[in-house]
Amino acid sequence: MVNVISQIITDEEHRDFADFMYRLFTEEGKFFLRNDVWLKWRQWCREHEKPSGVMENSKTAGFLRKVNELLIIDNLALIMHRHERGKIRLYRMNRSCDYLQEISISRYLDYKDAYVIGNKPSANRDTLEIDFMPFYDYSPNVRTVKNVGKGVSFLNKHLSSRMFQKADEWGNKLFDFIKLHRINGQQLLVNQAILQNRDDCLDALEKTIQMLEKEDPETPYVQIEREMKLNGFEPGWGYNVQRITETMELLKGLFYEPRSGALEEFISRVPMISKVAILSPHGWFGQENVLGKPDTGGQVIYILDQVRALEKYLVSEYEMAGIDVTPKIIVLTRLIPNAGNTSCNQPKEDIIGTEYSYILRIPFYDDGGNVIQDWISRFKIWPYLDRFAEDCENELLAKLSGRPDLIVGNYSDGNLVATLLSDRLKVIQCTIAHALEKTKYLFSDLYWENMEQDYHFSCQYTADLLSMNRSDFIITSTYQEIAGTDDRMGQYESYQYYTMPGLYQVINGINLFSPKFNVVPPGVDEVNYFPYYDVDKRTDSRTRYWEERIFHDQEEDIHGYLEDPEKPPVFTMARLDRIKNITGLVEAFGMDPELRKHCNLVVAAGTIRMEESEDVEERNEIEKMYSLIEKYQLKGSIRWLPSVPKQETGSVYRIIADKGGMFVQPALFEAFGLTVLEAMQCGLPTFGPIFGGPSEIIINKKSGYLMNTSRPEMMAGDIMEFIAKCEKDPEHWKMISENGIKRVRENFTWARYSDKLIRLTKLYGFWRFAESEEGMVRMNRYCDLLYHLFLKPRARAILG
Repeated sequence: MVNVISQIITDEEHRDFADFMYRLFTEEGKFFLRNDVWLKWRQWCREHEKPSGVMENSKTAGFLRKVNELLIIDNLALIMHRHERGKIRLYRMNRSCDYLQEISISRYLDYKDAYVIGNKPSANRDTLEIDFMPFYDYSPNVRTVKNVGKGVSFLNKHLSSRMFQKADEWGNKLFDFIKLHRINGQQLLVNQAILQNRDDCLDALEKTIQMLEKEDPETPYVQIEREMKLNGFEPGWGYNVQRITETMELLKGLFYEPRSGALEEFISRVPMISKVAILSPHGWFGQENVLGKPDTGGQVIYILDQVRALEKYLVSEYEMAGIDVTPKIIVLTRLIPNAGNTSCNQPKEDIIGTEYSYILRIPFYDDGGNVIQDWISRFKIWPYLDRFAEDCENELLAKLSGRPDLIVGNYSDGNLVATLLSDRLKVIQCTIAHALEKTKYLFSDLYWENMEQDYHFSCQYTADLLSMNRSDFIITSTYQEIAGTDDRMGQYESYQYYTMPGLYQVINGINLFSPKFNVVPPGVDEVNYFPYYDVDKRTDSRTRYWEERIFHDQEEDIHGYLEDPEKPPVFTMARLDRIKNITGLVEAFGMDPELRKHCNLVVAAGTIRMEESEDVEERNEIEKMYSLIEKYQLKGSIRWLPSVPKQETGSVYRIIADKGGMFVQPALFEAFGLTVLEAMQCGLPTFGPIFGGPSEIIINKKSGYLMNTSRPEMMAGDIMEFIAKCEKDPEHWKMISENGIKRVRENFTWARYSDKLIRLTKLYGFWRFAESEEGMVRMNRYCDLLYHLFLKPRARAILG
């Protein structure tokens, strides 16, 4: 192996580098993460009185800044160097620090296994290795990491280039794709008996376009239907002459001289999506009294808003196509018989704000065929999903009178079920992770066995691998969900290479540079969420009710009181779990006397009653809440309410804004942050974590504030900075408020989201038909083996 140390460190710096590494070598058996390495380097530089240029700007500093993890074992340093987002190099260094060599992923993971298990690295060669990369040979790759997440744009150019290079072959493929489409038994676009090939279609296009040029552009389709059908064209081209002509000109141009923009624009007009299935099995999926319950939060809001916007978009699309079609959207989730005050025991529930969409609940069954009555944690539902997928398939075929046109999975469990359904029904699959747990729970892969009884990550991470690799396309809310930041690994990126010692090693878990990745941020429900100063839209009775409940009522389900209710409130709202870090904000508030002097704290999270919680993590957080309130004597400056019903949250945000308050999302990590968007849309100055999606929503100190939520004192400092600026400049609060509203309205809308989702479905459907299906078959069969021989038996074993 080649010694590459001279490529990494200059001769002049080698002594400093060796001295620093020797410091780390004294900690044999230690696992250092990026921040650990960097802090120790800065500490070493200060102890040795090194100038700031050496500490920050030397070649050594540049190398160490990108060390993602470093392990000391057997007098060797094992280094993961993340030299670029999505790309790593792995090194092994001897104790004398004069030899640095690049090693393979397998070898590196062997060392990590040995670190946990205690064997020699060479003793781990009987470990199962999982490698998906050979099955991506059917797919082109995005070239640069900055273009990751722009898959549809890349794919559009790729397909257009293929059409240009092989015009006849790809022109025939496009014609074959067009003639496939039927809805409810009605042939669309072309009559195959008249137009039998591309050349027939071209001749008919020329003739029909000439005919349409003589008509009034506003002439409706029904008035020219007879002539269109005589020329071989069925409904679906447009609702009037102008729209039909535009669509036909796009197709004609693609046959003669393909352009990337024209391909996407034409495919987006093909009426091919009318039936959508959305999977979200876990948690309490309903429209009332569910938010704040275990496993139930932003994902429910996301899906309900998504369905409303998607139905509206599809209705409009079929009107534009000139076809009388009623779209159907079904959200499939679990039926929970012991549903308390929720509707989760109702098999069918119409979705408010829609005409044709509903929730369909299907029960879980035990081995004896009995319906399971109670809620089950998202970490423990794996044994039930195979049967659940079969039942979903049967229900969908019956309710939709055939297959859906698109299957959308949500979170790890929903994506696994979507994968099983997509494979059985041969339907386009979209994956939406919302939040992959792997980056949220530190070392959860390396020490999986210690967490297995409570979390079953061996099942969850395997399910993630299967769904993300089999999916036709993946939607994320942010770029960093895929490839992270310069300082933090992305959620999907963390699945590239990892080991679960004693179980398997992942050599290549996901191809980040596949064009399947697309960043499509969600929007905000503008009916519920509007600025606080739009008083004509507000309901006086609801405002009075919530003002009283938030600041004054002494109900049994509320803890604490406010000695001075006129102080600006610091408001937070989320589930009570460790990652949401509500208790971290309570501690930040309690430990800062200045913050308590200027503000009150209002918390809407979970329940104040321990006996009402069935979730271990939530119960721990409830106990911690009481402990902190007592420790800092907060009863006169805190109000702890149960979770606010979804339909009332807009009113609550606006009331907090009326008081000159602020919204704080203190999560240790937030994949996106719907509550951040909602609060900003209501004009409430908003604080979010730098870790995750909020950093792509908030422009720091302009449209909100970003915080390091890992330490309570840092959160308190950021909030006090804002308060101090508002005291100095009374217009500062209003400036942040207005900029937040503007930021959301210009960048985060459900109309834009719906347009993008349907365009993605259609273009990836064309790609699957024209080029990728054969290659995907090999990927699917590999995934089948992992599912049936590994994941399915392991999931069954959870039941004992």
